[in-house]
Amino acid sequence: MTARIFVYLFLLTSLAFGGGYWLARHQAASPVGSAAATAAATETHSHLPPIKNPVASNSGTTAGTPAKPTLAEIEAKISELRRLGFGFGGSERYAELQKFIDRIDPADYPATLAFLEKSGGRGPVEMVRAILLKKWGQSDPAAAMAYANKIPGLQARQQGLAQVVQGWAETDATAAMEWAKKLPAGPLRQQVLNSIAGIVAAKDPQTAFALLQSDGTGGANGMWRWGGMYQVFNAWAGQDPQAALAAAAKLSGNQHSQAIQAIATAWGAQDPQAALTWANALPNGTDKRNVVGTIVSQWAASDAGSAAAWVKQMPESAMKQQALNNLGVQWAQSDPKAALDFVQGLPANSVQKNLIGMMVGQWAQQDVTAAMQYVQGLPEGATRNQVLSSIVGQLAWEDPKTAESFIATMTPGTAQQQAVSQLATGLVQNDPQAALDWLKTLPEGPAKRNALQSISWQLAQNDPKMAADFANTLPAGQDRDNLISSIANGWAQSDLDGAVAWATQLPDGRAKQNALQNLGALWADTDPDAAFKYAQSLTAGKAQENFLQTIANTMGSTDPTKALAWANQLPAGSAQDAFVSSLATGMAQNAPQDAANFVAKLPAGDAQNKAALSVASTWANTDPQAAAAWVTAFPAGPTHEQAVQSVLSQWANNDPTAAGQWLTSLPADSSKESAVTAYVNQTAYQYPEMAATWVNQISDVNQRNSAIENVARQWLETDPAAAKTWLNQTGLPDAEKQSLLKAAETN
Repeated sequence: MTARIFVYLFLLTSLAFGGGYWLARHQAASPVGSAAATAAATETHSHLPPIKNPVASNSGTTAGTPAKPTLAEIEAKISELRRLGFGFGGSERYAELQKFIDRIDPADYPATLAFLEKSGGRGPVEMVRAILLKKWGQSDPAAAMAYANKIPGLQARQQGLAQVVQGWAETDATAAMEWAKKLPAGPLRQQVLNSIAGIVAAKDPQTAFALLQSDGTGGANGMWRWGGMYQVFNAWAGQDPQAALAAAAKLSGNQHSQAIQAIATAWGAQDPQAALTWANALPNGTDKRNVVGTIVSQWAASDAGSAAAWVKQMPESAMKQQALNNLGVQWAQSDPKAALDFVQGLPANSVQKNLIGMMVGQWAQQDVTAAMQYVQGLPEGATRNQVLSSIVGQLAWEDPKTAESFIATMTPGTAQQQAVSQLATGLVQNDPQAALDWLKTLPEGPAKRNALQSISWQLAQNDPKMAADFANTLPAGQDRDNLISSIANGWAQSDLDGAVAWATQLPDGRAKQNALQNLGALWADTDPDAAFKYAQSLTAGKAQENFLQTIANTMGSTDPTKALAWANQLPAGSAQDAFVSSLATGMAQNAPQDAANFVAKLPAGDAQNKAALSVASTWANTDPQAAAAWVTAFPAGPTHEQAVQSVLSQWANNDPTAAGQWLTSLPADSSKESAVTAYVNQTAYQYPEMAATWVNQISDVNQRNSAIENVARQWLETDPAAAKTWLNQTGLPDAEKQSLLKAAETN
């Protein structure tokens, strides 16, 4: 037994006891008794809180309601959805599906869900399961929870449990909330809290806000909290905008941005002028631009003329451009002719051209004939092409033959390529063979290439054998390789076994490697033993290492103990190193502290370094403070420097203020300078005024000048006056300064 394998055997034992050391420091860490990690490694969440006083089930039929479908009818509907895949239709088909599901007798939920699991497939089939679990949670949360807790695959199981709790909360929000509070900290708790936050907020937004803040992530970056925060503040602002603003002021970074965006949506619908008075007082920047655009959109829904008059008087700026776009999208839905008349009065530039294309596309959804007549009156050129592309996108579903004739009138270019892809996508929904026959008539080039990629996923779901046969008719090359990869991905959504059987018999080469790579995660989640056995059969090399990494990443989040045992079955070398490194990444998704302890015990070398960087990045996404404390203890060197940059980039994206405070606390050395550069690059787009305060700490002249230019470009779009004052005070050469200012004036 090699020393490396012995270490992995030791890890397999010690990890269960939660022992840990800081990376390469051999200092004892606090024991970790991670309930989240324990749950992730088992087939079910074995420590779910009990459900007290569940809602009574009611499967009776009320007089006058539509007849409930039989199991045979339910199975027929599911089979139809499985065949249609992601292209099952638009809002009308979705509404029809929702009504059908509403008619299913609760007593038939278990049998329906069992058939869903047996039939396989994703997209709408998964959507049916989600709706059913939510409805079952409304009538019998205990039974629904017991079913959801046995769903294969950690992510699917957690989603199912959250859907059940969401349904439960719609009938008894207090009970569901109290149950959720008892969950241990981790992804399941975050996802459940997110699912019920909006429901609780409808009655008590302050309680919902406190609930989200209690999710135990140690910071404001819980990945499941994005949707929940938006729902809470949207409901809160609908009841009391000022109270919502006061609460939003306690947040920072992306959480603050999401909160004020939600407030703008609700307040803008109620009192757009008051909301705009508030928005205009915000600091110039991306947040202000987005908030103003949102309020204008809400105003246009109720009084487009007044909203248009207000936008028209705005000074020329990126904020005005965004407001015009938001106005146009909303106005075109209710009165496209009036909206187009307004846009025709704007200066003839790229903003006007984009608005016309977007508005005519909206018009075509309501009245294709009228929209076509309008387009025929436009002069030849880029604007006409763009507008035609928008119409083709609508006609592709309703009248593909007419859409094809309009594509023939378009001049070659990006708009034509987009139109070809749209038509191919529409054709493949109704007649896959006709779509393929039409594609064969296209000349070789980017339009045909893009169209192939557009239809490959759907074709693989609808008729994987047809898709595979078509791929075999293409000449060898990158287009064929990409198509095969997409087919494998799409096929796996409806029939993983079939996709695996097809991909494994492909001739060796890049196409086979890409196909297997796309299948790896899903295969490892549903049948990990078979996936690992196949990986062992591959010839040693990059293809095997990539496939092993995919398996390890999945298993690290679902069953790390089993994955560690597998690591010992691999020969020492690059394949084993790649597997272990990705295993740490997967572990960090659910139990980052356990992943850190695991990495610390790895033998020093490239495998440990890569694993450490991966864990640091993943951890920083959910708890940047803890990740920062961990990487700070790394010994000086390239890994420490890269880890600090990784954490800072993730943190600055979500909370630039807190990230900047941590950056200030770092010792002045080469790693801090690299961190400063990473911080500036990360914050320049959304928070250029914050990035600007750090630029002068970059000592390398070329890097500093590059950072100044990056910050200036973004800042000149949102606050030209402040950006010009700052730019003139920097050490950037005058020629570059003038070039930036001239470009800003042109835009």
